[in-house]
Amino acid sequence: MRRAGASLAALALWPRQSSATEPAPDESWLQGLNGKHRQIFDVDGCKDGHPLGRVANFFDAYGEAYSLKDSELNAIFGIHGGGMPIALNDAMWAKYEIGKRYSEMDPQTGAPSVRNPWARNGTTSVARLQERGVRFIVCMRSIRRMSRELASGGGNAEAVRAELTSNLLPGVTPVPAMIVAVNRAQEAGLSYAFLG
Repeated sequence: MRRAGASLAALALWPRQSSATEPAPDESWLQGLNGKHRQIFDVDGCKDGHPLGRVANFFDAYGEAYSLKDSELNAIFGIHGGGMPIALNDAMWAKYEIGKRYSEMDPQTGAPSVRNPWARNGTTSVARLQERGVRFIVCMRSIRRMSRELASGGGNAEAVRAELTSNLLPGVTPVPAMIVAVNRAQEAGLSYAFLG
């Protein structure tokens, strides 16, 4: 039985099983987390990008109140369920009418967005938060569920899954399941915050 405070090095040695079709999980997102404060954010909804703003606030508040640099903090942004659109590139937003499906409107046109509004623009974009050191992970179980939904009109769910996986935003790491990723993060000493 593992101790609750097991080191990250010890976790890396923990035996993992993978099927013949699934490679061993990529846990690079857990490596090198040595910030003074470390947090995993559990994100299950887009909510007009508010979860991204909350993570920016984590960095800003520590900087203002405690004079800490971004490099002294670690944040993992864990995307699953209703938060899936945050992880997808513009091509998927356009092809699958993501804005319409998730009621996410383009602030410039007022119509359902045909591009990912949080990918690159603004201080709370995925790209800007990555520059600040935030690591983004996405749940493969949620990708599979979304694939089945998108293929429900007669498409091939497995082909859609492969397409979604290959069209994640740069730097977004797929993980087997968000519940497992949260567990792995907590075992590695990260605090947990649910952003809905």
